[in-house]
Amino acid sequence: MDIVIPAHDEEKIIARTINRIIGTNSISIAIIANACSDATAEVASAVGGDGTTVLETDRPGKAHALNLGDARCSRFPRAYLDADVELDGEGLSMLGEAMRDTGAQLAVPAVRIVDDRSSWVTRAYLRAWRALPSVREGGAGRGVYVLSSDGHAKVFPLPEDLIADDAYVDRLIRSEDRVVVPEVVVIVHAPRDLRSLVRRRVRVIAGNRQLDALGLTSSSHSSGLRALSGLIRGGQVRALDAAVFTGVSVAVRGLDLVRRLRGGEIAWGTDSSSREGG
Repeated sequence: MDIVIPAHDEEKIIARTINRIIGTNSISIAIIANACSDATAEVASAVGGDGTTVLETDRPGKAHALNLGDARCSRFPRAYLDADVELDGEGLSMLGEAMRDTGAQLAVPAVRIVDDRSSWVTRAYLRAWRALPSVREGGAGRGVYVLSSDGHAKVFPLPEDLIADDAYVDRLIRSEDRVVVPEVVVIVHAPRDLRSLVRRRVRVIAGNRQLDALGLTSSSHSSGLRALSGLIRGGQVRALDAAVFTGVSVAVRGLDLVRRLRGGEIAWGTDSSSREGG
């Protein structure tokens, strides 16, 4: 298996990410330090060793970094992993095996969001968000996905200005051609505060709007505000959490509208709040 890891200013955590993966049989890693202002490339080179390639580019943008790393790979299954998520080489191998066993073109893990250091508003929002069918059953929002050669042919090369690569993959590959592997759990660290959460959600909205403009329809899974009433009636979401989710969602859409009216662009930044304290 070949693994592509884009890394923008990730010197604090890139060694941890690499160390979880290296040593696993038949795994090679391509790390792309894109538009970094820190020592991401140097740390990755020092830790990686054999089987790890570190590339540097001055051009910002995750999609560009993914394309660069993908071009250096030759084997399938092929994994694409965000630098800040926690998943080991064994888990990645299990995703590849599940894809081969099922004939799927896309494999993703289950996800566990660590929010113990997040504000109560952030935790309430995430409790409601996690209950949405689109989150439970879709392929986006996990920080990792694995493609077969057939799946790869549908997806790569990515549009260079792409905002949300995982959502792009999720929309291009049909639900019947993907597999969610519950035995493999990726750990994603939640934003610490409301401001960081809002910034993430503004980016998600912009990414979804871009995909709509490309003519890529979203999955049939119920999502967002439309799904909340049924989840509340079924006892899957508390009314308070739904209220927080609704309030944050309305605020995010308002901020996104203001940004667009002012001609602002989505920044290719890193959420430092989810990385504080290692």
